[in-house]
Amino acid sequence: MIAAILWSLGGVFIKMVDLHPIALSGARSFVAAIVLLIYIRRPKFIWNKYMILGVLSYSATVLLFVVSTKLTTAANAIILQFTSPIYVVIFGYIILKERVTKLDWFAMVIIFGGMGLFFMDELSFNGFWGNVLALCSGMSFALITVIVRKEKGASAFEIVFLGNVLTAIIALPYLIPSLPAMTPKAGWIILLLGVVQLGIPYILFTKALKYVPAIDAILLGAIEPILNPIWVFLFVGEAVGEWAFIGSILVLTGSIGRSYIKNRRPIR
Repeated sequence: MIAAILWSLGGVFIKMVDLHPIALSGARSFVAAIVLLIYIRRPKFIWNKYMILGVLSYSATVLLFVVSTKLTTAANAIILQFTSPIYVVIFGYIILKERVTKLDWFAMVIIFGGMGLFFMDELSFNGFWGNVLALCSGMSFALITVIVRKEKGASAFEIVFLGNVLTAIIALPYLIPSLPAMTPKAGWIILLLGVVQLGIPYILFTKALKYVPAIDAILLGAIEPILNPIWVFLFVGEAVGEWAFIGSILVLTGSIGRSYIKNRRPIR
């Protein structure tokens, strides 16, 4: 949940930086890679198909999300990325053999219903390619979640570290020409994005996946698209409507309520 709170800062910060989306994504990942390297200290790479697939999926997730946020509204990018629970169910069953219960499906219905209400006035297809890329980001985010869960005792942190390194390398042709025009304000925002919005939350998220099933982690992460407009209201002054308020209650009820019901124990 703390990771989701920190992730929710992304929409506001990304919109505040006037930089090519791939350059911004690469700069953010470069900073995040340093944060992860400090945390890991001595990375140990176990090269297998899941390591390679995980690195590619992570890089795709962060690149696609930043680009989609630039091409469409932040609300569109977040809600479409958070179709990821559907894909976690599929990937989790195939890769992890994790069983999905009726409670999981019921919670997902409540969450997606709430998210639909929350963004009912904002979800559009004006930024068509932004919407398409956000959906693809949801698929890759689901895949990296499942793979990190599978590799929890091996090279989970190394996968996230290498994913950030790969993203920074991919972005170099866009980032290097942008450096002379980068303002001090943009530099500070990129630093915050890399440390607070990407590096630290992915450390927390990766650590959490050692203990909780992938579907649990992804459903609790659904509070991110609820918090994002709150930050927008606080920093920009954009009010939250009635439908959004009702939707936020449904999402929080579905994600937190499911976690409480599933993990409660009888008092002895």
